[in-house]
Amino acid sequence: MKNQAQFHPLKYLSHLIKLIQDKGGKFYEQTVAVDVEDAHGAAVVVTRDGFRVKANYALACSHFPFYEGTGLYSTRMYASRSYVLAVKANKPYPGGMYLSVDKPEHSIRKATYNGEEVYLIGGEDHKTGQGKGMMEHFKGLKRFCDDLFTENEYEILHRWSAQDLITLDKIPYVGPITKKRQNVLIATGYRKWGMTNGTNAAKLMSDYVLGEMNPYQDVFSPSRFSPDPSLKKFFMENLDMAKHLIKGKMEVPRTKIEELDHDEGSIIRMDGERKGAYKDPDGQVHIVDTTCTHAGCEVNWNESERSWDCPCHGSRFSYTGEVLEGPAETPLQKHDFHMIDDYKFDDKRSGY
Repeated sequence: MKNQAQFHPLKYLSHLIKLIQDKGGKFYEQTVAVDVEDAHGAAVVVTRDGFRVKANYALACSHFPFYEGTGLYSTRMYASRSYVLAVKANKPYPGGMYLSVDKPEHSIRKATYNGEEVYLIGGEDHKTGQGKGMMEHFKGLKRFCDDLFTENEYEILHRWSAQDLITLDKIPYVGPITKKRQNVLIATGYRKWGMTNGTNAAKLMSDYVLGEMNPYQDVFSPSRFSPDPSLKKFFMENLDMAKHLIKGKMEVPRTKIEELDHDEGSIIRMDGERKGAYKDPDGQVHIVDTTCTHAGCEVNWNESERSWDCPCHGSRFSYTGEVLEGPAETPLQKHDFHMIDDYKFDDKRSGY
């Protein structure tokens, strides 16, 4: 495609932050918003620490909306993960950005790392918490690299993954959270096109707040819900959620704690209940309840990022249970390793 423009996301955002601060805007980090209350037509944002901020409008642009009201957004979107390799190759980068049309989809773009050009190889997307092990997706990217470069012609410098939300019709939700809450706006479901969709959402939301008409309001309206294809997709997505809910409840874990290697996690059975266990590199065992605190589905272990991922709505938790990704707001329940009855752990490396 001609006339491509590639932005450095951090440089782009840092400049936007400066512009906002120059105009009197303020940023508050480590301030988690958890609710939006109505106060006689005004929006009151409530933080996790109990502070309250009152305004004419509240804009929730937090990936998954930190407040979804009666919008049921967890049933109208699904979370998708994708993966990236940073590759140093002997051949010069040809310029441009590329997206394949075959399955699985892959993308190629460049970046500068330590003063050198590197290839960013991305793709291998899938629903969060579902499918094959996460390391298999990195292997898939490596196989793609093997097709691009000859043997010994490239080196993998780094790898990482990301998560984004996809709506029923693949168009973002931008605007009032429900028809009755016109002063609470959301922007979500960017489908991994955050730079462009984020800019479009900012323009659309500013028009809402300033009372200006925008020709795309109906296109992106979160309240849109046509019988076809939205209704069909709605039932399909929630049938998939129900399937994984039942599957998780019926699963019988086979792994025992003593079978875990260092830096390995798995579903185990403890006192007749399904639990999640991870043995860190020092041999300490961390046990959590595997029931997602959002809708009760059973989380699965993500070995590449050492997290517990929910296959229903994409919530993610650290191996100690803290929330990494919404819509869940409450951590997984922790369990004391020493509370296991009649447990004998014979692993000298761990100290137990």
